Amino acid sequence: MRIVAFNSSHHKGGDTATLVEKLLAGARSVGVETEHVRLADHRIGFCTNCLTCYQDPSADIGACSLKDDVRTLLAKVRQADGVVLASPLHSGFVNGTMTTFLERLTFTLCRPGATMMGLRGCPVPRLTEKARACAAVINAGMIPPGLRQYCDLATPWLKDGAPMMFNGEWVGELYAAAMQAESLSDEECHRGFLLKRLTDEQLRQAFDLGVALAKAALAGPKPYAPPS
Repeated sequence: MRIVAFNSSHHKGGDTATLVEKLLAGARSVGVETEHVRLADHRIGFCTNCLTCYQDPSADIGACSLKDDVRTLLAKVRQADGVVLASPLHSGFVNGTMTTFLERLTFTLCRPGATMMGLRGCPVPRLTEKARACAAVINAGMIPPGLRQYCDLATPWLKDGAPMMFNGEWVGELYAAAMQAESLSDEECHRGFLLKRLTDEQLRQAFDLGVALAKAALAGPKPYAPPS
């Protein structure tokens, strides 16, 4: 049993990495193996929309015209029983590295085959040999949880896309923002990002999410079911 976390932050040892490590520690406490993959350490080219993957519907993993490290990362997904997507929040969304990575996954890990709202040819998972538990870690800046709905477009996108790509079930997410944002002084507000520190509660939540993710993977998550 294995949980793999894909972290798109470029900061080694930063807040996103710290949250991921705490989540994986929670998963290990339940007895599963874990792996922390830093996407910044891998060559991930931009999707060129050549549609090579789209035109390869019979393969377990769709072909790709780009020769970089994505194939290796797809193999890690295939081996995983649980997948975590972790990203800092940039302009209300996942950062460019995570966006580029997930664009490359859409039709390499899915094939056209579903009918949604009457539209035929929508994506369905290729890796149907098992279902995977899915979760996300969003490391936000100065927007506190009470205002999250106005700036976090990342989590709903991941919540919709991850189960489809990984043939799995959504377990949960962590949104970690600067808890002191509303109490900064006039001087401090100009450097609020630099003052942010993770709280003990956020670290506990990350650990608990890891426990929940591992338990879901062990129990057997539900496979993806396209919306009707």
